[in-house]
Amino acid sequence: MDTADKIHNLPVPERFLPLMTRTLAAAYEAEANAQATNANPSPSPPSGAGLGAGWTKEEVVRAYREATPALRAAFDYLADHPEKEVNITELARVVYPNDNDVDARDRLYGVFGGFGSKVAYTYHKKKEWFFSGYRERMSDGSAGRMIYVMPAEQAA
Repeated sequence: MDTADKIHNLPVPERFLPLMTRTLAAAYEAEANAQATNANPSPSPPSGAGLGAGWTKEEVVRAYREATPALRAAFDYLADHPEKEVNITELARVVYPNDNDVDARDRLYGVFGGFGSKVAYTYHKKKEWFFSGYRERMSDGSAGRMIYVMPAEQAA
């Protein structure tokens, strides 16, 4: 068994189980996305065309209203920087200014993992968010940081 595949039991207080579950879900999703991108590498980030396809203005407003305070802070920052590529660390520092970079990123991954689940099960089984999230490619082809882009139309 590969070291990366070993399973560990980690005692977690019950109140943190939802956070741990969301964080793991986000990590699995990011890993799957990175593997898919490695199989079909894209030399450049996705363009703004087609981002948020299938989302109505009412659904975006509803998603914002139903969002957690942390998710609202992330949405607000992305909306204040439409069409700008915002890396996970920059966004995490805005949402969790009192945390160190690693903890802030981990918490934000958990928030986005929860949002991804909600999107899939609440908003008519959408297959994508109303903003873009993708893993940047390093010059050596390895996976870099997550990058988020809010289309101007959705930011409005």
